Amino acid sequence: MKHKIFTAVLLIAIGTTFSILRPSIFYNAQNDASKNQLIASHIYDSISKCVGVPFTITRTMATDRFLYKALKDEEKYDEGEIAELMTEYLSSIRNKFGYIATFVISDKTKRYYTPRGISKIVDPKEAPYDIWYKLFVDSGKDLALDTDRDQVNDYRWTVFINARITDSDGKLLGVCGIGVFMDELQDLIFRYETEYGLKINLVDHEGLVQVDTDSTNIENAFISEAIGDKAGPDSFVYSEKRIGGFRFTRYMPDLEWYLVIQGYPLQSESIKKEILVALIYFFLFALLLITICKRKKKAPHNFIKNSLPEDFLTGLPNRNYLRDSYGELGIFNTTRYKSLIMFDIDRFKVINDTRGEGDAIILAVVERAKKTIGDEGILFRWSGDEFVAFFEADVQEAEKRFNEFCKSVSESLDVTVSVGIVTVDLSESIKTNYHRAVQMCYVVKENGGNGVKVRV
Repeated sequence: MKHKIFTAVLLIAIGTTFSILRPSIFYNAQNDASKNQLIASHIYDSISKCVGVPFTITRTMATDRFLYKALKDEEKYDEGEIAELMTEYLSSIRNKFGYIATFVISDKTKRYYTPRGISKIVDPKEAPYDIWYKLFVDSGKDLALDTDRDQVNDYRWTVFINARITDSDGKLLGVCGIGVFMDELQDLIFRYETEYGLKINLVDHEGLVQVDTDSTNIENAFISEAIGDKAGPDSFVYSEKRIGGFRFTRYMPDLEWYLVIQGYPLQSESIKKEILVALIYFFLFALLLITICKRKKKAPHNFIKNSLPEDFLTGLPNRNYLRDSYGELGIFNTTRYKSLIMFDIDRFKVINDTRGEGDAIILAVVERAKKTIGDEGILFRWSGDEFVAFFEADVQEAEKRFNEFCKSVSESLDVTVSVGIVTVDLSESIKTNYHRAVQMCYVVKENGGNGVKVRV
């Protein structure tokens, strides 16, 4: 009887208190929506400025008489002379504006000029990572953005502004560009996210995330609902999401991307104190409610940083184990392994957030990967949903086995994986071998995922 009376009193109290708080909450929510309209405009201007400067520099480079003449008369110079001229030119731009990722590509020789000299010869057929060059040239665009890993600068995520260089007849001479390192944009966005309690993204026309403070989301997560807002370049489109939540979307024509700003006004400072008082007041009631309901929500997978040599969830060796076994420089100390395999789960972030089955999916994928490798190698959990394997068989056998692995995962788990395989080069570090495998994996992802790509 006493228990029933106590419960009834608490229920009456909660109804009374929230009937008082509700007008204040909704009033503040409306004020916050107006305030966030101004904040969104400020963020839009800041991002436009951050990317606008390299846009202007790239446009200027594309019409520079020096580049026009150097590429037009490239065959008149020997390789050393033209490399020195280009190096001096690109170094002056780097030193003046501070952009490290500055480049020129000759369409005639396919040389990739940087401030440090000729980095490589661009060849999409031999190096699938270079497919971006062909895609840009074939697009017919004079200027375009591309989010990619920069091979020249430690494979850092970079937003490239690429521009076409043509002669007076419109014939293609080459491509030039500036790269803005993703961490620079991430730092800018992170400051706004932290200050205003927002989530900020740049997405392409399909809703695929191009810029995020969480690098695992880049070209891996989607915000498809933002595309449905049909936002234009002149103003933000406002959409409500859930109770008190909101989304601002606006098209950025220079970038050809959408700026998406999401937030929850009910978390604003103006009402946090009121909510905190209510939470404290009903602490006992919450305990009682939890006891009665005993509802257990399946938690999504949480990426925990581990200082031990073994991964908490899977029991696999991790990168700490790799460092302990192969030293700080990460050099192969055995000829046992012939192939290095890197794979990850396609769109895992989205799957984890929506289905809440992250741990179970990872464990199931690991179980199948172990069966694929058997006793002929070692499997590491590299980070999050990304795994690396050292395999004793050659790449042909590895390709066969991991094609079967992809098929098994797809058919039994309702998820897919992308796999990159390379022949182990003992003259290079493990990190370099790994990045070569990453290139192959991203070729698979660019083609929709769920497959294997091999580089001998």
